[in-house]
Amino acid sequence: MFQKNNSRATGSTAASKSASKKESSPSVIAKDIHMLGNVVSEGTVDFDGKLDGNVRCDTFVVRNNAFIKGEILANSVSVYGKVKGLIRAKMVHLHASCHVEGIIMHESLIIEDGAYLDGKCKRTDKVSTDEDSSDFTFEDSSSSGSKDPKILENIRLIR
Repeated sequence: MFQKNNSRATGSTAASKSASKKESSPSVIAKDIHMLGNVVSEGTVDFDGKLDGNVRCDTFVVRNNAFIKGEILANSVSVYGKVKGLIRAKMVHLHASCHVEGIIMHESLIIEDGAYLDGKCKRTDKVSTDEDSSDFTFEDSSSSGSKDPKILENIRLIR
């Protein structure tokens, strides 16, 4: 009798935790910000500045004034601005105002009329946004001793 009430309470607590994670406010980066480094978030990142680095989050929005030079790994990516590098997401939406140079790995891809895309699109069912994903690394391009081809390919894209 008490176990049923406890399991319901536990279930509602778990549901409220996941709901609060999804309903949290987005992280907003304004257009006058220039960041060097990596952005890691469990929620939504709304980016309007300049970033030289990599991004890992649940939902990533590249606004009109934004310029991203690096890798983006997310469940959902919407691009209005400029991206130079690798985009790996389950759902990618390239809006008419976007300018993308690089590789897009996706499960679902929407390209609006007027969007600029110079690169390669690869549809895959293996897009993983888990934190333990071994393919996505925040390796520093200055480490010359690394011989991993994935890292070398990413460094070529970022230049």
